[in-house]
Amino acid sequence: MKKLIDYQYLPDSDLIKNVKCDNCNESMKELDNRHSGICYSMLKKYYHTMAFVGIDPVEVAKEKSFVMYKSALNFDSTKNVKFSTWLANQMRFHCLNSMNKSNNLISMENDLIKNFIEKKQADTLSSNIADKEKIEFIFNLLNQFKESRVQEIFKLRYFSEKKNMSWSKIGKKLNISTQTVINIHNKSIIFLKNKLESTALQDII
Repeated sequence: MKKLIDYQYLPDSDLIKNVKCDNCNESMKELDNRHSGICYSMLKKYYHTMAFVGIDPVEVAKEKSFVMYKSALNFDSTKNVKFSTWLANQMRFHCLNSMNKSNNLISMENDLIKNFIEKKQADTLSSNIADKEKIEFIFNLLNQFKESRVQEIFKLRYFSEKKNMSWSKIGKKLNISTQTVINIHNKSIIFLKNKLESTALQDII
């Protein structure tokens, strides 16, 4: 007689082993029960950004079980990383790759860049959760820019108490020339444009 297994008491490592070796459906269900919250938290983090670029977050959420299954198959216990951490990263990549595949890629002409670069409506942006996520999205991109002073320039120019701070004042605060500030800013705008229009959105963050 086959011994009954109470899967809810098995550690993640055993459940993952069952999935890998036997394609165990019950083990997969238990992993799903335990860790779905992680997937939904990651989906929630990117919800507004996905909607902004024309991706239906609900459709992405429907692929949660597939991401969980793939994560179990690819999980390497020798890396000294918890499965929950691994899964969160896989779900993050899934969200970013979904945006990457979108035909509605962001361009410099959309409202996101206009708000940040042209309208400079820092107070309005900061009061809205969705806009806060877009701000984080932009600054995550700027993190990839090699010039370390670019984030400070953007903060002073667009998000300081004195909106539209002059280039010369920013230069004095950072102890660099006005022209250097302008050059860094303009190069970063080109960088942002290329990143936002790129098909490599999986590089973000």
